[in-house]
Amino acid sequence: MERMDESLAATGSGQPAPGSGRVHAERGSPSHEREVAPVPDARTSASWPQFHVGWMSLIAAVVCAVVVRLLHMDQYSNPDSHAFMAIARSLLEGRGFVYNEPMFPSVPLYAFRSPGYSAFLAVAMMLGGVATAVTVQGALSGVSAALVGGLARDLGGNRAAWIAFAFRLAWLGCWSFAGQIATESFFEFTMILTVWLAFRAALKHNVALAATAGVVATLSILTRPAGVGPLAAVMWWLVRRFPRGAIALAAALFITWLPWPIRNYAKLHTFVPLLTMGGVALWDSHSENPPIVAWTYMAEHPELGEVGYDKHFARATVELIRENPTGFVRRVARATLEYMGPIKDRRLNTWLHRFALLALLAALWWPAARVRLALPVMVWASFGALIIPIAVNYRYRFPAEWCVMIGAAIGLDALSERLGGRRTAVLAAVGLAACIAFTLVVGRPG
Repeated sequence: MERMDESLAATGSGQPAPGSGRVHAERGSPSHEREVAPVPDARTSASWPQFHVGWMSLIAAVVCAVVVRLLHMDQYSNPDSHAFMAIARSLLEGRGFVYNEPMFPSVPLYAFRSPGYSAFLAVAMMLGGVATAVTVQGALSGVSAALVGGLARDLGGNRAAWIAFAFRLAWLGCWSFAGQIATESFFEFTMILTVWLAFRAALKHNVALAATAGVVATLSILTRPAGVGPLAAVMWWLVRRFPRGAIALAAALFITWLPWPIRNYAKLHTFVPLLTMGGVALWDSHSENPPIVAWTYMAEHPELGEVGYDKHFARATVELIRENPTGFVRRVARATLEYMGPIKDRRLNTWLHRFALLALLAALWWPAARVRLALPVMVWASFGALIIPIAVNYRYRFPAEWCVMIGAAIGLDALSERLGGRRTAVLAAVGLAACIAFTLVVGRPG
């Protein structure tokens, strides 16, 4: 990581930073691959310190690990935490990815949960237990902050990098989820790392980096299947700029993913690419019933098995949509609004998200800034396209909020280019105060 940063060292005031680039077509090249052209830094941005991803990852990892450990969050506030821990213990006992739900203990569940996070927990348990898992999650959250800064640097320069890094460290959800035995923080890390590696692969025309991105992408989609959306966006982005890299990513992804469906076929005698809980999640959302209704049904029908559960609830969901298409449209519209941000959210911790959306407007206003938004917007939109028809809430939305942070950083950077640093700082302070005041007025605890 540090060798990458050395090649990105600033070349002097007023010169474009080699690492700050966006991709454009170079059809005249023999390989017909698109090259990365530098985006000239603004005069004021050139004076900002160089953002070194390697050093900042190390510093942020240590700081965040210590802080998360000291916060003493409720590690089991997510009801799914116990299931992930049960699978992790099963792995440590040599029984593999299998566990039993307390409500229907006679049914062994082999692919009901995604395996990625439980594998991470098992490794952490070997190293010291639950406290170690939370500490490592804190460290990875710090690395995520540095990677967000690195992507912002490559898209908008050093000033955007430091702003995005600050956004990520101040984002309250990042601290909350890092302290829980839940997939949100770990999944966010794998998603960001996949995008960062793919971007660096295109920037350097490095096949090895692209292949590494494919391995990390496998871990991401095996942590949460919703990672398929951002993966598709990254593949589309990469194939247009570095086709050999896209092939390497796809090959590495396929090779590392393949053992999972093979194992599932051996256990369940059917093709299960990721998990068997999708039908239950769909039905929970579109029936608008509390989850206990579906879980009670499964407890009463253990003869169906986990594949039977999945098929039953998938069919039931299709019937619900056919019987009431208007209700389906209404639910999707409501979920879309929820995914776009805290528009109707009344929780008190949404003030920074509101400010980020406000700063993002500046990036949408100027064409040069809009171009820099292309990759984060693609990732954010593709993730939303996958989860909106299923279910959207704060926990599900969080893993893609780093895209909003980068957009806000690019917006504030663009504003600084036009108005200067001091005026932008004043406007940002006023906007932040307004967002805090609005949140306090309309907000409520919880």
